[in-house]
Amino acid sequence: MLIKIDHIAKIEGHAGFTADIVNGKVEQARLRVMEGARLLEGILRDRSIYEVSQITARICGVCPVVHTLTSLKALEKALEIEISPRTLLLRKLLMMGQIINSHALHLFFFSLSDFFNDKNDLDLIKRFPERARDALMLREFGNQLIEVIGGRSIHPLTPTIGGFLRLPDKTKLSRLFEISDSALISARNLARLFIGLHYPEFVRSSPYVSLTHLKEYAIIDGLVMLASEKQQSAENFISAIKEYQLADSAVKRSQYQGRPYMVGAISRLNNNPEQLNFMAKKTLKAAALKLPSFNPFYNILAQAIEIIQCVEEAQKLLKYILRQDLAKNDIAEKEGLVKTRLKSMRQTAKGTAAMEAPRGTLYYFYEIAGDGKVKNCNIITPTSQNLARMEEDLKEYIPSLIGAKNVCKKDCQEKIKMLVRAYDPCLTCATH
Repeated sequence: MLIKIDHIAKIEGHAGFTADIVNGKVEQARLRVMEGARLLEGILRDRSIYEVSQITARICGVCPVVHTLTSLKALEKALEIEISPRTLLLRKLLMMGQIINSHALHLFFFSLSDFFNDKNDLDLIKRFPERARDALMLREFGNQLIEVIGGRSIHPLTPTIGGFLRLPDKTKLSRLFEISDSALISARNLARLFIGLHYPEFVRSSPYVSLTHLKEYAIIDGLVMLASEKQQSAENFISAIKEYQLADSAVKRSQYQGRPYMVGAISRLNNNPEQLNFMAKKTLKAAALKLPSFNPFYNILAQAIEIIQCVEEAQKLLKYILRQDLAKNDIAEKEGLVKTRLKSMRQTAKGTAAMEAPRGTLYYFYEIAGDGKVKNCNIITPTSQNLARMEEDLKEYIPSLIGAKNVCKKDCQEKIKMLVRAYDPCLTCATH
């Protein structure tokens, strides 16, 4: 038996799917990525360290912020540049806007239709007009956070090595704080909808990997956590990841100690439930989601809880930032420090960084020389880590579908698409 899906809609990028089934057993399950290789890592070599983060932002139009900031963080580690507390606060707030925006898009406009077999988003909006407004409000709130701090909502302009080229306007930040309560109400409304949905029953054993931090829900910093192992640095973990590429695919896949693993919202929730903010914790309790969860479909519900977490965090960050002096920018001092470090460099310097993108942990590695140019780099995106695990899940999941009563081939295909969308893959990132 052959299951073939020519196109999977409502994911970032273009992909199809094939599965070969013999005597009820799935011999092969492959996501066919129909994107060309973009060779960004090659493009970055011999580029100025002041160029590369603007280039990496172009890897993705949905999550350019995390590509920009992780790229900068890796460069700063190589140069031993320490950012100011104010810069850290602003970067955290940028990341909150990124995740809120991305999750709202995926939840309402990509995943929700799978639960109701609505093929047309207009029908979905008619079914849930208030929740559609909530999703759009959240997307706008996230976009405004990015625009006010980053200079524009896509491919931010202001972040640079050591800080920001321009600091945000306090009046605009105050307005965002004023509407944050409305954003939190919308986030709670959306979460209630997703708590009430019926998720397919599918449990499998899989390593879950994310950053973790003792003091906060890890997004911008922390150690890498795998439940069965000791927490480790991003440098150690990235060196242990084995990347491999199939002959007919432009996407690398990843394994850790010979096993595929999962990153993303459910991984973060599994590893960091105690670090959630008050309302997010309350929502997790209302969802009665037992952690750790080994059902990949609950990645959708985890995103709904994370939107609440990120809106709450944005409120706290806005309070802190509005107390800061945003009139004086210390970036000239940081630029002078970069020049000094480069002049004194006797050999190349290396830096590795990790941050949590909406879809999971993102890793950047740079090796730079004294002329201020990149000599080597490596980028490992969330989807390139998730792809092998997703295919393993599909191999385990499909037999239960074809063996179920009253499930036709078309229904089976729809469930396969639902599982793929639950991972929220970004194939433009994966083909970087």
